[in-house]
Amino acid sequence: MKISLEQLLTQADVLPTLPQVVHRILHALANERADTDTLVDHVAGDPAVVARVLAAANASAVGAGHVDSIRQAILLLGLDRVRTITLATAIIDRFRPTSHYDAQHLWLHSVGVAVCSQAVAQHAELDADMAYAAGLLHDIGQLLLFTVVPQHYEAVLRLKRERDICIVDAEREVLGIDHALVGGALAKHWRLPLPIVDAIAAHHAGETVPDTEIGDAVHVGEVLSHGLDLGASPNDLVPDLSELACARVGINWREFSSHFAEIEARFAVARLVLGL
Repeated sequence: MKISLEQLLTQADVLPTLPQVVHRILHALANERADTDTLVDHVAGDPAVVARVLAAANASAVGAGHVDSIRQAILLLGLDRVRTITLATAIIDRFRPTSHYDAQHLWLHSVGVAVCSQAVAQHAELDADMAYAAGLLHDIGQLLLFTVVPQHYEAVLRLKRERDICIVDAEREVLGIDHALVGGALAKHWRLPLPIVDAIAAHHAGETVPDTEIGDAVHVGEVLSHGLDLGASPNDLVPDLSELACARVGINWREFSSHFAEIEARFAVARLVLGL
């Protein structure tokens, strides 16, 4: 079966829309850094996010008393960490398919890519929160494909396993399209910030990865997360790495390897906080 982007996007409403808190934070990041008051206003209206942020703050507040407000949580955890918890909670809790599609594996991998993309962006002095958000959403095209054409996507996964090939190669062979292209189109349909749209579309692009800063960070973060087995199946293929993208974000692997233990620790904390 071959399917077009146009056909898929006409059925995009089969997925839940992104929560308003996600849109507000992403667009605040695209324009200017949100201050404490702005973040409190964004977060306060989402009970699931409030509960997860307060739980994370109280887990970190040993000996510091009980944390019972988002403002206290921000003071304890910091703006950046509260933003990442908020984005991850709001997105993951909204997109939990009820079918037998392995959403747990998808989100574990997505959090791994988000953490790696964030670390790469920090190293390159880019917007680390934007890179985290793009990493978290990088495989959203898989959710749309599975939801719209579930039997055909199961055929994609079978082909991937049987031939031990990259998921995008299996998708192109079965569907004539891949989840990166689909995800980028869906992000554009949702009117997400352009750096996130481009990063999602380009994360499997290899040497053809576009010259976009966040796109480079997510492409490198995707490969790094596989290399460190952060949430991916241990026998998954490590995607091809663009040396050009590495050069653009200034990655020297011998030096950057000193960050691996910190990245793995961040991932472990994120899993715990998000209940994955």
